Amino acid sequence: MKYAQVVVNTPLGVTQSREENMPLAESLRERMFTYSIPEHLANQVALGQLVWVSFNTRRLQGVIVAFSDATPVAETKDLDEIVDPRPFLSAIHLDLARWIAREYLCSLNDAIQLMLPLGVEQTPKIYLALTGNAPPQELTQKQSACMALFENETEIELGNVPRDLRGTVDGLVRREILSKRTVIPPPRAKPRRVKFVRLLNADALALKKPSESRGMERYKAIIDFLKNEDGAVWVSAVYAATDCKLSHLQKLEEIGAIILEEEEVMRDSLAGRTFDVVEPPQLTPEQETAWNKIVSSLKFQVSGSENNLELETRKPETFLLHGVTGSGKTEIYLRALGEILAQGKQGIVLVPEISLTPQTIRRFGARFPNRLAVVHSKLSEGERYDTWRRCRDGLVDIVIGARSALFAPLPRLGLIVLDEEHDPAYKQEVAPHYHARDTAIEFAWRVGATVILGSATPDLETYYHATRGEITLLEMPKRVMGHAQVIANEITNYQLPARKLRVHKLDADARYLDLPPVEIVDLRAELKAGNRSMFSRALQREMARVLAAKEQVILFLNRRGAATFILCRDCGNVFKCKRCNNPMTYHSVGDQLICHHCNRRDRVPTKCSVCGSARIRYFGIGTEKVETEINTLFPQARTLRWDFDVTRGKESHEDILENFVQRRADILIGTQMIAKGLDLPFVTLVGVISADTALNLPDFRATERTFQLLTQVAGRAGRSILGGKVIVQTYNPEHYAIQAASTHDYRAFYEREIAFRREQGYPPFNRLIRLLFTHPNEGKAQAEVARIYRALITRIAQRGLPALDLIGPAPAFFRKERSQFRYQIIVRGREPHALVADIALPFGWRVDVDPVSVL
Repeated sequence: MKYAQVVVNTPLGVTQSREENMPLAESLRERMFTYSIPEHLANQVALGQLVWVSFNTRRLQGVIVAFSDATPVAETKDLDEIVDPRPFLSAIHLDLARWIAREYLCSLNDAIQLMLPLGVEQTPKIYLALTGNAPPQELTQKQSACMALFENETEIELGNVPRDLRGTVDGLVRREILSKRTVIPPPRAKPRRVKFVRLLNADALALKKPSESRGMERYKAIIDFLKNEDGAVWVSAVYAATDCKLSHLQKLEEIGAIILEEEEVMRDSLAGRTFDVVEPPQLTPEQETAWNKIVSSLKFQVSGSENNLELETRKPETFLLHGVTGSGKTEIYLRALGEILAQGKQGIVLVPEISLTPQTIRRFGARFPNRLAVVHSKLSEGERYDTWRRCRDGLVDIVIGARSALFAPLPRLGLIVLDEEHDPAYKQEVAPHYHARDTAIEFAWRVGATVILGSATPDLETYYHATRGEITLLEMPKRVMGHAQVIANEITNYQLPARKLRVHKLDADARYLDLPPVEIVDLRAELKAGNRSMFSRALQREMARVLAAKEQVILFLNRRGAATFILCRDCGNVFKCKRCNNPMTYHSVGDQLICHHCNRRDRVPTKCSVCGSARIRYFGIGTEKVETEINTLFPQARTLRWDFDVTRGKESHEDILENFVQRRADILIGTQMIAKGLDLPFVTLVGVISADTALNLPDFRATERTFQLLTQVAGRAGRSILGGKVIVQTYNPEHYAIQAASTHDYRAFYEREIAFRREQGYPPFNRLIRLLFTHPNEGKAQAEVARIYRALITRIAQRGLPALDLIGPAPAFFRKERSQFRYQIIVRGREPHALVADIALPFGWRVDVDPVSVL
């Protein structure tokens, strides 16, 4: 082992370090650089370590991904130093990173960055300064612009220099007009160390006064405070109690009265959280059937691990747990986790949105207190870093979180659960565009873990693979009301009224409830009847009834804001975002226009910018408008809104959910956040304001998304002894997606939609790769996408790939975003990688394998 293969943490474009005609797979995607291992590091280097290396004229961090006894180049540089002797990535995680790079056509470095904790990277900063040497008498325009940067500054960071001047800067450095200085900042994420105070000798103050004896009363206050404390105390507590400063404590330490200590404290977002321990209930027959199949797979992990031959011939199983809303899927997850914990293994539970995390933590914490860690984007970098370290050290048994929690470095992983597996949030929007579901299955196969995919409305492709036997399908078609004793406790605890519901007793203990009835309201008929309100007459009647009964209502509209666009009634001008050319949404909170693509904000116009007319009208509705109308219609009702605009804070999701669960609000108004797997026992009415918002978008998944959202939000009603009802308002009552959702009939929808996919050649019958190019100049965008299209056509002919189909080139549905014009080509076929995997795409291209949206 003489050489280390290192993946450096820097983007490599097609113009960087790329030999002529070298395919992308070699030059960029899997590019590793060879470094010699110096003698003093020979016994310290290990796979997966973070290291410092010299890269051209820079010093960069990288990850050791392989070792070799030979080098493919004539000369190599030495590794500079090791950042941390403990590897950041295991061999299995490195192997998974290579699979992500190949499958999703991204760089190996991008894939590796998914698995490193945020904040550990150290990016060197380069500072420029004038050397004092006289510049040339005649400067070019760009040289003059560079020199002008230093008129009011003695030193400038290179990152703040405009990109078009970077080459000129390099020339001035070579001519020694400018100098470069490299600074390596400390990592943003590092262990937290806290100072403690411990009382040693309470009498020391009387025997020997501090060298600075002024303020003796404060010194006495410190001693008196510490006398009443048991053991060491945080200095922050001493500051607060005595109004002292660190200098006072240091003086007391000098005379031997106290000792100042420093210890590392792990940041844990669940620290101090208490859970009411809940014993597992008896399973229903449907749950028992599903559980028996899953537990046999889990137990095989133990027995099979003793027989290597058996492991090689039998892959770990993946299950699709298809259960209607309220069928008890979570209990299966809990049982599975209990089983693998009993085996000494660990588990990961993924949820699609952080809005689901608080409820999931409560449920899983009640079963497994003090054994959880949570990972999501609202945590601080320090909290995420410490959670990552606790996982690596084997101190966490269960990790719960959104997509990124999949890469928590658990050393004994035995189970991965993906709840709401159909949710598009499992696909990452920024590079690398990996899908957590498919990556989880691949990861589990490598570590020998079981995967459970759960959903009431499975992704069409997942269900198709299950029907073909590629994954194991488990069905739970009945909604569980609960068990006799559980229901009795619920009635007592919540003081629920006795009601005659269609409760079915199918065995000695279990109780079942029919799924809530769904009433479809034709909004065309409402208009003909003279009702111009956003609420149909049926919905208004039901809301009045539910509120009178002191129960709760959910109103769903998958659109934020108060009005979807503003229009001039004289010339028809629609006020659009200058950067995206899309209509801006009016938000009554803040009285402003907001672009939901780039977040640009403008003041509300009083006159039309085209014709000057003051006849401005607001069209369309959003959640803010729904809230306003509810407050007018039911002024005594207490409302909560749950959408992106009110969930910016770290605890905002949990606060909203807690307030609604504790019945501090009567009506919850929200977007798709409320359509997830929330369990709200007092919700007896769900109203869908408009089922049509996404139904007719030019995306082949639009119908599936509509069915899933409607079915999921309908599932929030009737989850207790109180029962429930759903009202769906639509202008397309005959559409098969709406009809199937109204009867909770997934199979009917699946049969209709899969026939459409088969006829049109869409997934799962073909795979798609979306090539999207963005550029601020539309003409250049059109020219570039046409150039790549011609290259792809030529490749299809040269490589004999007639089964591949190109859709486009064409402008994307959202043609302009953030001042960038967007054009795309979609490659469709059984193996589109054969065409795209080794094509060199310049800066500006985005490659999305298996896109969840083509808008």
